[in-house]
Amino acid sequence: MRPRSATPTVAPVDLLGKLAALDDPRSPRGRRHSLASVLLCALSAMLAGARHLRAIGQWADAAPQHTLARLGCRITCPALGTRTAPSPATTRRVLLALAPETLTALAKPETLEVVAVDGKTLRGSATSTETAVHLLAALTPDRHLAAQVRVPADTSEIDALAVLLDGVDLADAVVTADALHTRTDTASYLVEELHADYVLTVKRNQKTLFDQVKALPWTQAPTLGTTRDRGHGRAETRTVKAIDLAGRTGFPHAVQAVRVRRHVKNVRTGEVSWTCAYAVTSLEVGQADVARIGALVRRHWGIEAWHHVKDVTLGEGACKVRSGHVPDNLAALRAVALVFLDRLGQDTVPDAIRWVSYEAFTRPLDVIGLL
Repeated sequence: MRPRSATPTVAPVDLLGKLAALDDPRSPRGRRHSLASVLLCALSAMLAGARHLRAIGQWADAAPQHTLARLGCRITCPALGTRTAPSPATTRRVLLALAPETLTALAKPETLEVVAVDGKTLRGSATSTETAVHLLAALTPDRHLAAQVRVPADTSEIDALAVLLDGVDLADAVVTADALHTRTDTASYLVEELHADYVLTVKRNQKTLFDQVKALPWTQAPTLGTTRDRGHGRAETRTVKAIDLAGRTGFPHAVQAVRVRRHVKNVRTGEVSWTCAYAVTSLEVGQADVARIGALVRRHWGIEAWHHVKDVTLGEGACKVRSGHVPDNLAALRAVALVFLDRLGQDTVPDAIRWVSYEAFTRPLDVIGLL
Protein backbone atom coordinates (compact mmCIF):
# COMPACT_ATOMS: atom_id res chain seq x y z
CA MET A 1 0.00 0.00 0.00
CA ARG A 2 1.28 3.45 -0.89
CA PRO A 3 1.84 6.02 1.88
CA ARG A 4 -1.13 8.27 2.52
CA SER A 5 0.11 10.83 4.98
CA ALA A 6 3.30 12.28 3.55
CA THR A 7 2.81 15.69 1.96
CA PRO A 8 5.53 17.05 -0.34
CA THR A 9 7.16 20.20 0.98
CA VAL A 10 8.60 21.20 -2.37
CA ALA A 11 6.49 21.85 -5.46
CA PRO A 12 7.14 19.54 -8.42
CA VAL A 13 7.55 22.60 -10.62
CA ASP A 14 8.77 26.10 -9.86
CA LEU A 15 5.18 27.22 -9.72
CA LEU A 16 5.62 30.23 -7.47
CA GLY A 17 8.54 31.59 -9.47
CA LYS A 18 6.64 31.15 -12.73
CA LEU A 19 3.53 32.80 -11.31
CA ALA A 20 5.54 35.81 -10.20
CA ALA A 21 6.88 36.23 -13.72
CA LEU A 22 3.49 36.15 -15.46
CA ASP A 23 2.25 39.22 -17.31
CA ASP A 24 -1.14 40.32 -16.01
CA PRO A 25 -3.53 40.92 -18.94
CA ARG A 26 -5.79 43.18 -16.89
CA SER A 27 -5.67 46.95 -16.88
CA PRO A 28 -3.79 48.29 -13.84
CA ARG A 29 -6.74 50.59 -13.17
CA GLY A 30 -9.08 48.93 -10.70
CA ARG A 31 -6.91 45.85 -10.32
CA ARG A 32 -7.38 44.71 -6.72
CA HIS A 33 -6.17 41.13 -6.58
CA SER A 34 -2.78 39.97 -7.78
CA LEU A 35 -2.75 37.54 -10.69
CA ALA A 36 -0.84 35.00 -8.61
CA SER A 37 -3.41 35.03 -5.78
CA VAL A 38 -6.31 34.53 -8.20
CA LEU A 39 -4.66 31.57 -9.90
CA LEU A 40 -3.48 30.03 -6.62
CA CYS A 41 -7.03 30.22 -5.23
CA ALA A 42 -8.38 28.46 -8.31
CA LEU A 43 -5.70 25.78 -8.24
CA SER A 44 -6.07 25.17 -4.49
CA ALA A 45 -9.84 24.82 -4.86
CA MET A 46 -9.34 22.27 -7.65
CA LEU A 47 -6.95 20.26 -5.50
CA ALA A 48 -9.65 20.17 -2.82
CA GLY A 49 -12.25 18.89 -5.29
CA ALA A 50 -13.78 21.99 -6.94
CA ARG A 51 -14.89 21.05 -10.45
CA HIS A 52 -16.19 24.32 -11.90
CA LEU A 53 -16.01 28.10 -11.48
CA ARG A 54 -18.88 28.27 -9.00
CA ALA A 55 -17.24 25.68 -6.74
CA ILE A 56 -13.93 27.56 -6.96
CA GLY A 57 -15.72 30.71 -5.83
CA GLN A 58 -17.39 28.89 -2.94
CA TRP A 59 -14.06 27.48 -1.76
CA ALA A 60 -12.43 30.93 -1.88
CA ASP A 61 -15.39 32.53 -0.08
CA ALA A 62 -15.17 29.97 2.73
CA ALA A 63 -11.37 30.15 3.09
CA PRO A 64 -10.21 31.35 6.55
CA GLN A 65 -7.82 34.23 7.07
CA HIS A 66 -4.72 32.06 7.54
CA THR A 67 -5.39 30.44 4.15
CA LEU A 68 -5.92 33.79 2.43
CA ALA A 69 -2.66 35.05 3.94
CA ARG A 70 -0.72 32.09 2.55
CA LEU A 71 -2.34 32.64 -0.84
CA GLY A 72 -1.24 36.28 -0.85
CA CYS A 73 -4.79 37.64 -1.08
CA ARG A 74 -5.19 41.39 -0.74
CA ILE A 75 -5.48 43.10 2.64
CA THR A 76 -8.76 45.03 2.90
CA CYS A 77 -8.37 46.23 6.50
CA PRO A 78 -4.76 47.21 7.25
CA ALA A 79 -5.51 47.84 10.90
CA LEU A 80 -6.70 44.29 11.47
CA GLY A 81 -4.76 42.65 8.67
CA THR A 82 -7.99 41.25 7.26
CA ARG A 83 -7.79 39.76 3.78
CA THR A 84 -10.40 39.16 1.09
CA ALA A 85 -10.47 36.37 -1.48
CA PRO A 86 -11.01 37.04 -5.18
CA SER A 87 -14.68 36.93 -6.14
CA PRO A 88 -16.00 34.44 -8.71
CA ALA A 89 -16.38 37.36 -11.12
CA THR A 90 -12.71 38.28 -10.68
CA THR A 91 -11.58 34.70 -11.26
CA ARG A 92 -13.73 34.49 -14.38
CA ARG A 93 -12.37 37.79 -15.76
CA VAL A 94 -8.80 36.61 -15.25
CA LEU A 95 -9.44 33.28 -16.97
CA LEU A 96 -11.25 35.06 -19.81
CA ALA A 97 -8.35 37.40 -20.49
CA LEU A 98 -5.27 35.31 -19.71
CA ALA A 99 -3.53 33.87 -22.77
CA PRO A 100 -3.83 30.04 -22.56
CA GLU A 101 -0.14 29.48 -23.27
CA THR A 102 0.60 31.40 -20.06
CA LEU A 103 -0.99 28.75 -17.85
CA THR A 104 0.28 25.91 -20.01
CA ALA A 105 3.83 27.03 -19.26
CA LEU A 106 3.34 26.59 -15.50
CA ALA A 107 4.04 22.85 -15.54
CA LYS A 108 6.20 22.66 -18.65
CA PRO A 109 9.53 20.90 -17.99
CA GLU A 110 12.76 22.66 -18.87
CA THR A 111 13.77 19.87 -21.26
CA LEU A 112 11.61 17.52 -23.28
CA GLU A 113 12.64 13.98 -24.21
CA VAL A 114 9.29 12.44 -25.14
CA VAL A 115 6.09 14.28 -26.08
CA ALA A 116 2.73 12.68 -26.83
CA VAL A 117 0.27 14.64 -28.98
CA ASP A 118 -3.44 13.99 -28.58
CA GLY A 119 -6.73 15.86 -28.84
CA LYS A 120 -9.72 16.06 -26.54
CA THR A 121 -13.24 17.39 -27.00
CA LEU A 122 -14.81 19.28 -24.07
CA ARG A 123 -18.26 17.83 -24.70
CA GLY A 124 -20.07 19.90 -22.11
CA SER A 125 -19.16 23.11 -23.94
CA ALA A 126 -21.36 22.27 -26.95
CA THR A 127 -24.55 24.25 -27.46
CA SER A 128 -27.49 23.93 -29.85
CA THR A 129 -25.74 26.28 -32.26
CA GLU A 130 -22.02 25.80 -31.57
CA THR A 131 -19.76 22.78 -31.60
CA ALA A 132 -17.85 21.71 -28.51
CA VAL A 133 -14.42 23.17 -27.77
CA HIS A 134 -11.65 20.86 -28.96
CA LEU A 135 -8.14 21.09 -27.51
CA LEU A 136 -4.92 19.60 -28.83
CA ALA A 137 -2.28 18.95 -26.19
CA ALA A 138 1.34 17.82 -26.01
CA LEU A 139 2.16 15.82 -22.88
CA THR A 140 5.29 14.37 -21.34
CA PRO A 141 5.27 10.72 -20.13
CA ASP A 142 4.63 11.90 -16.57
CA ARG A 143 1.68 13.98 -17.84
CA HIS A 144 3.20 17.44 -17.63
CA LEU A 145 1.54 19.72 -20.15
CA ALA A 146 4.16 20.91 -22.65
CA ALA A 147 1.79 22.80 -24.95
CA GLN A 148 -1.91 23.19 -25.65
CA VAL A 149 -3.96 24.95 -28.34
CA ARG A 150 -7.61 25.18 -29.22
CA VAL A 151 -8.51 23.65 -32.58
CA PRO A 152 -10.67 26.15 -34.54
CA ALA A 153 -14.11 24.81 -35.40
CA ASP A 154 -13.51 25.01 -39.15
CA THR A 155 -10.19 23.12 -39.06
CA SER A 156 -8.82 19.86 -37.66
CA GLU A 157 -6.06 18.58 -35.38
CA ILE A 158 -3.91 18.09 -38.46
CA ASP A 159 -3.90 21.83 -39.13
CA ALA A 160 -3.37 22.64 -35.44
CA LEU A 161 -0.31 20.43 -34.95
CA ALA A 162 2.20 22.95 -36.29
CA VAL A 163 0.62 25.69 -34.16
CA LEU A 164 0.81 23.44 -31.10
CA LEU A 165 4.50 22.66 -31.51
CA ASP A 166 5.59 26.08 -32.75
CA GLY A 167 8.21 27.44 -30.35
CA VAL A 168 8.54 24.14 -28.44
CA ASP A 169 12.14 22.95 -28.39
CA LEU A 170 11.88 19.34 -29.55
CA ALA A 171 15.39 18.85 -30.88
CA ASP A 172 16.38 15.20 -30.28
CA ALA A 173 13.03 14.52 -28.59
CA VAL A 174 10.56 11.82 -29.63
CA VAL A 175 7.01 12.79 -30.62
CA THR A 176 4.27 10.16 -30.47
CA ALA A 177 0.86 10.63 -32.06
CA ASP A 178 -2.18 8.64 -33.08
CA ALA A 179 -3.09 7.62 -36.60
CA LEU A 180 -4.75 10.92 -37.46
CA HIS A 181 -1.30 12.52 -37.59
CA THR A 182 0.40 9.70 -39.50
CA ARG A 183 0.92 11.79 -42.61
CA THR A 184 3.90 12.39 -44.84
CA ASP A 185 3.87 16.16 -44.27
CA THR A 186 3.71 15.70 -40.48
CA ALA A 187 6.60 13.22 -40.48
CA SER A 188 8.71 15.56 -42.63
CA TYR A 189 7.85 18.53 -40.41
CA LEU A 190 8.85 16.73 -37.22
CA VAL A 191 12.18 15.46 -38.52
CA GLU A 192 13.27 18.20 -40.90
CA GLU A 193 12.01 21.34 -39.17
CA LEU A 194 11.79 20.41 -35.49
CA HIS A 195 14.74 17.97 -35.60
CA ALA A 196 12.71 15.47 -33.59
CA ASP A 197 12.03 11.76 -34.04
CA TYR A 198 8.58 10.24 -34.21
CA VAL A 199 6.57 7.14 -33.34
CA LEU A 200 3.31 7.32 -35.31
CA THR A 201 0.43 4.88 -35.07
CA VAL A 202 -0.62 3.27 -38.36
CA LYS A 203 -4.29 2.50 -39.00
CA ARG A 204 -6.56 2.05 -41.97
CA ASN A 205 -7.02 5.79 -42.49
CA GLN A 206 -3.63 5.56 -44.26
CA LYS A 207 -4.59 2.52 -46.33
CA THR A 208 -1.44 2.21 -48.43
CA LEU A 209 0.92 2.49 -45.48
CA PHE A 210 -1.27 0.23 -43.34
CA ASP A 211 -1.32 -2.48 -46.00
CA GLN A 212 2.46 -2.21 -46.45
CA VAL A 213 3.15 -2.50 -42.72
CA LYS A 214 0.62 -5.26 -42.12
CA ALA A 215 2.09 -7.29 -45.01
CA LEU A 216 5.59 -7.31 -43.52
CA PRO A 217 6.90 -10.78 -42.51
CA TRP A 218 5.84 -10.51 -38.87
CA THR A 219 5.69 -14.27 -38.35
CA GLN A 220 9.41 -14.48 -39.14
CA ALA A 221 10.37 -11.65 -36.81
CA PRO A 222 11.40 -12.71 -33.30
CA THR A 223 9.42 -11.55 -30.30
CA LEU A 224 11.75 -9.06 -28.68
CA GLY A 225 9.61 -7.74 -25.85
CA THR A 226 6.81 -9.15 -23.69
CA THR A 227 4.89 -7.53 -20.84
CA ARG A 228 2.11 -8.93 -18.69
CA ASP A 229 -0.46 -7.05 -16.62
CA ARG A 230 -3.37 -8.20 -14.51
CA GLY A 231 -6.19 -6.03 -13.21
CA HIS A 232 -9.88 -5.16 -13.50
CA GLY A 233 -10.66 -8.83 -14.05
CA ARG A 234 -8.37 -9.16 -17.06
CA ALA A 235 -4.99 -10.70 -17.74
CA GLU A 236 -3.21 -8.96 -20.60
CA THR A 237 -0.08 -10.03 -22.45
CA ARG A 238 1.60 -7.71 -24.95
CA THR A 239 4.29 -8.83 -27.37
CA VAL A 240 6.38 -6.38 -29.37
CA LYS A 241 8.13 -6.99 -32.67
CA ALA A 242 10.04 -4.63 -34.94
CA ILE A 243 11.16 -4.90 -38.54
CA ASP A 244 13.73 -2.76 -40.35
CA LEU A 245 11.83 -1.07 -43.16
CA ALA A 246 14.90 -0.63 -45.38
CA GLY A 247 13.02 1.39 -47.98
CA ARG A 248 9.96 -0.88 -48.03
CA THR A 249 7.63 2.13 -47.72
CA GLY A 250 7.76 5.64 -49.08
CA PHE A 251 6.89 7.16 -45.72
CA PRO A 252 9.39 9.96 -44.93
CA HIS A 253 12.21 9.05 -42.53
CA ALA A 254 10.51 5.79 -41.46
CA VAL A 255 13.25 3.38 -40.31
CA GLN A 256 11.39 0.71 -38.36
CA ALA A 257 7.88 -0.71 -38.23
CA VAL A 258 6.52 -1.91 -34.89
CA ARG A 259 3.76 -4.37 -34.06
CA VAL A 260 2.24 -4.63 -30.60
CA ARG A 261 0.00 -7.67 -30.23
CA ARG A 262 -2.33 -7.71 -27.24
CA HIS A 263 -3.84 -10.90 -25.82
CA VAL A 264 -6.57 -10.20 -23.26
CA LYS A 265 -8.16 -12.93 -21.13
CA ASN A 266 -11.26 -12.36 -19.05
CA VAL A 267 -10.31 -14.00 -15.76
CA ARG A 268 -13.91 -14.73 -14.81
CA THR A 269 -15.21 -16.13 -18.10
CA GLY A 270 -11.99 -17.35 -19.68
CA GLU A 271 -12.84 -15.51 -22.90
CA VAL A 272 -9.76 -14.54 -24.92
CA SER A 273 -9.42 -11.74 -27.46
CA TRP A 274 -6.48 -10.23 -29.30
CA THR A 275 -5.67 -7.13 -31.30
CA CYS A 276 -2.68 -5.87 -33.26
CA ALA A 277 -1.47 -2.28 -33.32
CA TYR A 278 1.11 -1.01 -35.77
CA ALA A 279 3.42 2.01 -35.77
CA VAL A 280 6.29 3.46 -37.77
CA THR A 281 9.23 5.30 -36.29
CA SER A 282 12.21 7.34 -37.41
CA LEU A 283 14.27 5.96 -34.52
CA GLU A 284 17.22 3.86 -35.59
CA VAL A 285 17.86 0.57 -33.83
CA GLY A 286 20.85 2.16 -32.11
CA GLN A 287 18.67 4.97 -30.75
CA ALA A 288 15.91 2.81 -29.31
CA ASP A 289 15.54 -0.91 -28.90
CA VAL A 290 12.23 -2.70 -29.30
CA ALA A 291 11.46 -2.51 -25.59
CA ARG A 292 11.70 1.28 -25.60
CA ILE A 293 9.63 1.65 -28.76
CA GLY A 294 6.98 -0.64 -27.31
CA ALA A 295 6.96 1.45 -24.15
CA LEU A 296 6.50 4.62 -26.21
CA VAL A 297 3.50 3.10 -27.97
CA ARG A 298 1.91 1.91 -24.71
CA ARG A 299 2.50 5.25 -23.02
CA HIS A 300 0.69 6.98 -25.83
CA TRP A 301 -2.28 4.68 -25.27
CA GLY A 302 -2.18 5.81 -21.64
CA ILE A 303 -3.27 9.30 -22.63
CA GLU A 304 -6.83 8.00 -22.78
CA ALA A 305 -6.61 7.23 -19.05
CA TRP A 306 -5.46 10.84 -18.46
CA HIS A 307 -8.45 12.14 -20.42
CA HIS A 308 -10.75 9.85 -18.43
CA VAL A 309 -9.45 11.18 -15.11
CA LYS A 310 -9.92 14.78 -16.26
CA ASP A 311 -13.48 14.02 -17.36
CA VAL A 312 -14.72 11.80 -14.55
CA THR A 313 -12.71 12.99 -11.54
CA LEU A 314 -12.13 16.66 -12.37
CA GLY A 315 -15.38 17.23 -14.23
CA GLU A 316 -13.86 18.48 -17.47
CA GLY A 317 -16.26 16.65 -19.76
CA ALA A 318 -19.33 18.11 -18.01
CA CYS A 319 -18.01 21.68 -17.77
CA LYS A 320 -20.29 23.90 -19.88
CA VAL A 321 -18.21 27.07 -19.92
CA ARG A 322 -17.01 28.12 -23.38
CA SER A 323 -16.48 31.89 -23.20
CA GLY A 324 -13.14 33.40 -24.22
CA HIS A 325 -10.09 31.57 -22.96
CA VAL A 326 -11.87 30.08 -19.94
CA PRO A 327 -12.17 26.47 -21.27
CA ASP A 328 -8.50 26.45 -22.29
CA ASN A 329 -7.31 27.91 -19.00
CA LEU A 330 -9.45 25.62 -16.84
CA ALA A 331 -8.10 22.64 -18.79
CA ALA A 332 -4.54 23.85 -18.18
CA LEU A 333 -5.24 24.33 -14.45
CA ARG A 334 -6.65 20.80 -14.24
CA ALA A 335 -3.47 19.50 -15.86
CA VAL A 336 -1.36 21.36 -13.29
CA ALA A 337 -3.57 20.04 -10.48
CA LEU A 338 -3.03 16.46 -11.68
CA VAL A 339 0.74 16.97 -11.53
CA PHE A 340 0.47 17.83 -7.84
CA LEU A 341 -2.10 15.13 -7.05
CA ASP A 342 0.05 12.44 -8.66
CA ARG A 343 2.87 13.28 -6.25
CA LEU A 344 0.79 12.41 -3.18
CA GLY A 345 1.38 8.69 -3.61
CA GLN A 346 -2.28 7.73 -3.35
CA ASP A 347 -3.64 4.71 -5.20
CA THR A 348 -5.90 6.81 -7.43
CA VAL A 349 -6.52 10.48 -8.19
CA PRO A 350 -9.94 10.39 -6.41
CA ASP A 351 -8.13 9.05 -3.32
CA ALA A 352 -5.69 11.96 -3.53
CA ILE A 353 -8.47 14.53 -3.86
CA ARG A 354 -10.35 13.05 -0.91
CA TRP A 355 -7.18 13.13 1.20
CA VAL A 356 -6.65 16.79 0.35
CA SER A 357 -10.30 17.66 0.97
CA TYR A 358 -10.21 16.39 4.56
CA GLU A 359 -8.22 19.55 5.38
CA ALA A 360 -9.41 21.64 2.45
CA PHE A 361 -7.86 24.94 3.54
CA THR A 362 -4.39 23.74 4.49
CA ARG A 363 -3.47 20.65 2.50
CA PRO A 364 -3.88 22.20 -0.98
CA LEU A 365 -1.44 24.93 0.01
CA ASP A 366 0.96 22.38 1.50
CA VAL A 367 0.86 20.36 -1.72
CA ILE A 368 1.58 23.43 -3.84
CA GLY A 369 4.43 24.44 -1.55
CA LEU A 370 3.06 27.68 -0.10
CA LEU A 371 4.64 28.66 3.20
